[in-house]
Amino acid sequence: MSSVSNPFAPSRKDVTQNSSFDIRDELMGEDLLVTGPTTPGLSPMLEAPTAAWPISDVGPLEGLAVMGLHGGSGATTLAKLLGSAASEVGQSWPVSQNQWTGSAWPIPVIAVARTDYSGLEAADTFVRSWANGQLTGSKLSALVLIEAGPRTSEARKKATKRLLRMVPRGVHIPWMDSWLDAPPDPNRLPGRIKRIIKLLNTPTQ
Repeated sequence: MSSVSNPFAPSRKDVTQNSSFDIRDELMGEDLLVTGPTTPGLSPMLEAPTAAWPISDVGPLEGLAVMGLHGGSGATTLAKLLGSAASEVGQSWPVSQNQWTGSAWPIPVIAVARTDYSGLEAADTFVRSWANGQLTGSKLSALVLIEAGPRTSEARKKATKRLLRMVPRGVHIPWMDSWLDAPPDPNRLPGRIKRIIKLLNTPTQ
């Protein structure tokens, strides 16, 4: 006996569409990113950190380098969401030597931090290092600040906005309570997160 589809049952396509949802970001509003200086030296005068940010040669690397600015930054999660185009490289500024010329190859770098006290402090040190020309050989593509909790103080909001404006592209990922229960499923992300991932995977000029 041939099977007849139920005309009142949602199609597989409809189920997929209905499972997609969106979230709001009170910090960013409708914006997915903010833009700032594209190269070091163009930021407002920033005092250089007393200690140099560590730099390491990561060898041949294609695609994006995802760099955590501190332990628990969320870099591992972000790298997985970015897909095969991204590689997590640890907490050192990554450089790669071009095998043909022996010169530094400009890897696009996405730096990641949480918006708690230690994360914002690490991000501030990193941004000042970059702005003062201490991090060369690769190209800073974006700074991603991941919300550390469901509620944020006004002081942390202000610090987050300030840091995001001091780099070529500043991106904020709001608090995702569901990510505490299980790793995010790349196929079931809020629409805003999907748009952010697409944006970060888009090369800058």
